[in-house]
Amino acid sequence: MSGALRIVALAALLFGAIALGACGGDDSRDAKNAYVRQVNAAQTGFANTVSTVSQEITPKSSARQDRRTLQRFQSAIEDVVKQLRGIEVPTDVEAEHKQLISAMTGFGSEIRKATAVLRNPTTRTVDEARRTIATASQTVNGQIDAAIAAINSKLRET
Repeated sequence: MSGALRIVALAALLFGAIALGACGGDDSRDAKNAYVRQVNAAQTGFANTVSTVSQEITPKSSARQDRRTLQRFQSAIEDVVKQLRGIEVPTDVEAEHKQLISAMTGFGSEIRKATAVLRNPTTRTVDEARRTIATASQTVNGQIDAAIAAINSKLRET
């Protein structure tokens, strides 16, 4: 799950950077700052959960334990997606915010696949689940990076 921790670290760094771009007129600035606070709150909750959950998958944990851990991880992804969808998004960054949600939703789908593979664990399926998680983590890292960079750029422009 080190890929998941990397996602959390990347997201924390990039979400925090959004605050630097929230400038403009008072009303616009207030709306952007509210957006930044809400995105940061969603990310912080996600990071806390993932940090705790990711420690539960170890070389000694059983496939059943790993499956339960991945289900908790999946739940954390669903929660953050729900929170992100509930945020009032400044018009300037609606498309980029949707990209962020899409990245997290896609990551959730991949975690769900890995969890399903562990229902009937074999050495092959456990390796397959690990590859799925690693690939999904790499993909979502790039997608989150792109979405946050675009959000930062747009918030700085306006």
